[in-house]
Amino acid sequence: MMKKALVALAISGMAMSAQAGDIMIKEGFENVFSLPGKGWVFNNASTPGGATNGWTQGTTAEFEAHEGSPASFAGANFASAPEGGELNAWLISPEFMTTWGNTVSFWLRGAASEDYSDQIAFGLSQGGSELIDFAMNPAFTVSQDGWTQYTFEIKAREGKARLAFQYLGAADASNYVGLDSLVIADIPEPASAAILLAGAMGMVMSRRRKRS
Repeated sequence: MMKKALVALAISGMAMSAQAGDIMIKEGFENVFSLPGKGWVFNNASTPGGATNGWTQGTTAEFEAHEGSPASFAGANFASAPEGGELNAWLISPEFMTTWGNTVSFWLRGAASEDYSDQIAFGLSQGGSELIDFAMNPAFTVSQDGWTQYTFEIKAREGKARLAFQYLGAADASNYVGLDSLVIADIPEPASAAILLAGAMGMVMSRRRKRS
């Protein structure tokens, strides 16, 4: 039942104007290597396995963080799987408690490249950290034109949850992606614009056009 509700949040994005409430998770990724000590989980399920842990500390060789020190973001790249492989690198948040209308806000960007693109999916579990525990929204292409904010509401009853980010796609077609400024709060965070799965919606529309 909750999984259906979590998938349904793909249509619940909206511009947020209310003041921030209690913050359950606020992560600026100043030290990605310290995240396991805070309850975060890394899982590189790429096939076959790559040379990296999947998600790691951001690098200014690609771009600078959305906010904070220049390298204070989480990054993942094509090396999460070897040449010819399939990316499947997960970054999973600590457990938190949901209430109806919790908001999740984060920023993503891809490294500028005409030849490559990067795919991200995200979703929630009911507190579990196994990959099969998560109801994931469709993957979408991350914008290369600067940092883009994504905000959604959690439409679920009170209970435990975790948020997962999945970096996926063909390694040979991918480049580099960054994640920054994650906030999970009990009422909406202020935002000038909130975008929910714009890339994913475009993918769905594209698939429908191909079928017609």
